[in-house]
Amino acid sequence: MKISSRLENYLVSSLSQSMSVHLMERLAGRIFHNYDLHMRTGFPESIPIPQRDAANQIVQDVKREGLLTRFVEVLIDVDRNGVMGREISIRSLPQIIDEIESLGFLFKEDYALFIEDNRLVRTKGWGVLREGANYEFSFLSLDIVDNSHLVRNYSKKKVFKAYNDLHGLVSKIVERREGRIWNWEGDGGLAVFYFGDKNIKATLTGMEILLKMFMYNLFDCPFKEPLKLRIGVHTGPCHFLNNFEDIHGDTLRRVRVIVSQYTQADCLTISPGVYSDLGTKLAAFFKSFNIEKRKILYGYRLVWE
Repeated sequence: MKISSRLENYLVSSLSQSMSVHLMERLAGRIFHNYDLHMRTGFPESIPIPQRDAANQIVQDVKREGLLTRFVEVLIDVDRNGVMGREISIRSLPQIIDEIESLGFLFKEDYALFIEDNRLVRTKGWGVLREGANYEFSFLSLDIVDNSHLVRNYSKKKVFKAYNDLHGLVSKIVERREGRIWNWEGDGGLAVFYFGDKNIKATLTGMEILLKMFMYNLFDCPFKEPLKLRIGVHTGPCHFLNNFEDIHGDTLRRVRVIVSQYTQADCLTISPGVYSDLGTKLAAFFKSFNIEKRKILYGYRLVWE
């Protein structure tokens, strides 16, 4: 993220006018381990650090480490909730928020986080996730059934249209629920959810994809047969890396196994960890089935009542 000099000036002035050097250091310590302003500025311990010098040092540090939005989230929290029962008013906070949002971010009140405005920017990490860090995600994996059969029996033009339509349909549904597509290949892809009720969002996304594909097959599919999908949802920890090919782990492996081995055509299968978050109304759409001794999954199929 390219930081404007105006945003830097707002932050430096805001910190130096809103709080003591001790409090600045304390707030910086929320995002840096063992943050020491004397060590970073070079001022001897016996000499007080001028407020503007302290503020400038913190702003440069968070800028260099790519943590500026995280630090502003701390300032918003302090402005709203204070520190140890003491009210703190952060000067120029509305202007600071406006400057960050002008860079393609939105402050989401539900999560108290800045995330990318997906109308302007779409990266795998929402502008929030840090390279190499471990997070809890909900993964939605999708495969086209009988991909090789479709490629053999239909023209390249028809296959391209159908697969391109599918990609557009899935992307729109995923992004509307604040998900991201991490990988897309000719015969399917992987979508990821991180914020809020991520397991519910991933599950509803899978259900909506099946519904929209039913309508697509009725009216728009270029094939003489329906374009069928298998969809699986699983949740768990995973390292975040910008290069998808470098991402490995049991959670990713598991969601692929759920789709490839345990999901029928035009069905959505979810793992127990996902199912437990659904609530009774949504869970009622799913039926359990055994896959191994003492192991179960839950399946959903679009059917007429």
